[in-house]
Amino acid sequence: MKPLYLALILLLGCVKPSGPIVPAIVGDPDVVVALARRQNTADTLQGRFSVKIEMQDRSFTVPAAILMDHPDRFRFELYTPLGTPLGTLTSDGTALHAWSQRDRTFYEGNTATAVLKEITGGEVSVHDFLAIITGTMPLIDAEILHVGRTVFDEEGVVIVMLGPDDIRVRAVIDPRLGVVKRLRVDPPSKLAGYETPTTSPIIEVLYEGIVREGRSVLPQRITFDLPRLGWKIRMDNKRWRALNQAPDAFTMTPPSGATIKDLVEAIEAMGD
Repeated sequence: MKPLYLALILLLGCVKPSGPIVPAIVGDPDVVVALARRQNTADTLQGRFSVKIEMQDRSFTVPAAILMDHPDRFRFELYTPLGTPLGTLTSDGTALHAWSQRDRTFYEGNTATAVLKEITGGEVSVHDFLAIITGTMPLIDAEILHVGRTVFDEEGVVIVMLGPDDIRVRAVIDPRLGVVKRLRVDPPSKLAGYETPTTSPIIEVLYEGIVREGRSVLPQRITFDLPRLGWKIRMDNKRWRALNQAPDAFTMTPPSGATIKDLVEAIEAMGD
């Protein structure tokens, strides 16, 4: 081999490839699933956000905070720009209640899975909801229908799962970090391939950026799109913080003089 050719080969061999190096794990479903489903978040987390909420007839941006105690307790609070309470959503793992300070209305959801089913289309758990908020894979025991490349994100690996009540859950995974980049929930369908369905999803979640807090890799921005309810919610993280112990803040009862309504019925009415 001529010295010039040898020099060129050696030079090209030392050049680093452009773009991310994606592990060749697509052909091994067990590796992909294990990477995506590993628990990489602290047991107790506190997050502060700026939240933009777009509903059918109004849009507003407010400060918010969430306290999560894995596996299935959380408290989510919205505030006015002045810092006074606006609304609260809590779950102790069994119930899921909401309180509207402006309307003085307590929305009672004695069964958390029934409330979440109205939003996601399937009886998912509070644990699954916390997984979505933290950018990890929900439905840890769900049947995997497909693992492979995705046509709508060339830097990700798609996992299609069979969720409760036959919903289809598609997740795009960043193979370098194992975090979810995109999540989509669709009604029951025999079309369980990797291509994006042409029909409207029940819910779609987009994650942008990452924040590291201890051993946790968490999303910087989360955007929820719920076409059926006419909601769009964008959460921009201001700070994530791991806590050693969670305060007793996950039980909520109706305040004195509050109007009490059923939370499931209230969500159903929004979707009509």
